[in-house]
Amino acid sequence: MKRVRSIILFLMMSFSLMSLIVRHDVPDEQFIELGKKYPQICHLSDGEATLIKENWVVTAAHAAILVQEELENGKIPQVSIDHKQYDVEKVILHPNYQISEASIENDIALIQIKGNITHIPFAKIYDEQDEKGKQITIVGRGDFGTGLTGPQKWDKITRGATNKIDETDDQWVIFSFDSPESANTTELEGVSGPGDSGGPAFIDVDDVRYIVGVSSHQQDNGKGGIYGVTEYYARISFHKKWIEENIK
Repeated sequence: MKRVRSIILFLMMSFSLMSLIVRHDVPDEQFIELGKKYPQICHLSDGEATLIKENWVVTAAHAAILVQEELENGKIPQVSIDHKQYDVEKVILHPNYQISEASIENDIALIQIKGNITHIPFAKIYDEQDEKGKQITIVGRGDFGTGLTGPQKWDKITRGATNKIDETDDQWVIFSFDSPESANTTELEGVSGPGDSGGPAFIDVDDVRYIVGVSSHQQDNGKGGIYGVTEYYARISFHKKWIEENIK
């Protein structure tokens, strides 16, 4: 369904502006430690991705386009996984991906890498329709900032943060950056930014790690990454069939 919103598409071409923005009243070390627990995170040259098969990662289409352009120009782009570089074999954009100043649709893509990664358990595709109300962990690296300051510095350190899915809307999972005073805030509350485009939202169920969303865009209402912004992540359960058909 075509959705038209007054959104700030922080995705576009400015990925290096910022990464996770987190609670101002929690020590940075806690976010860094949380990030270490998610080896499925993959770093692109401009964006993030997630390992979902031994040789496949999922990301946002707007981030994968840059990788695709490098391939078409004869370059060999790479994906960094667990501090090791892997050459990109192929990029598959969702065939119905669309972007404009007013809307974005099907912001999801797959990247095949050369070689098989067997030392990291890949994230499984979430296929239930019950995401609303679940606590998630988002992961990424880039500039660090808080809900009071917005982005401050880019130190290339991977961090994790938590949030709670407020609602789902066809192809999106949606959540807000709640201040510490909010009853809905989580212990390590945070949201993503341009540097985290394509990055994951995880949940763990019975010791199994699932990816439920891919970082797409943000509605900031002029708040510029501080408390109150709303995140839109591409809903993995909505795209499950397309993903599985392409990674067979």
